[in-house]
Amino acid sequence: MQIVIDIPEEIYMDIKEEVRTKVNTFEHIPFLHEIISVGTQLPKGHGRLIDADKVVAEAKERMKYPANHQYMECVIAHMGLAPTIIEADKEDKNE
Repeated sequence: MQIVIDIPEEIYMDIKEEVRTKVNTFEHIPFLHEIISVGTQLPKGHGRLIDADKVVAEAKERMKYPANHQYMECVIAHMGLAPTIIEADKEDKNE
């Protein structure tokens, strides 16, 4: 099974340091239990996880050229029909 969890950067860095130094404090165990329980399970057999918003933006940019227009409209339409597995990160929306 594969899951995606949202974890604060500070806790992630603490855990990485504990693994690197092989000194476990186990202080994050209750928190990890909680966030794993609300993680997003990825569907079995899922394909590549891509940034669909970037694909759509690139397709819109390529629509400026008449030869690409119809094909890019089709790409954009299909991207809009694809199921969302994980919602976009709000910080990425502002970039």
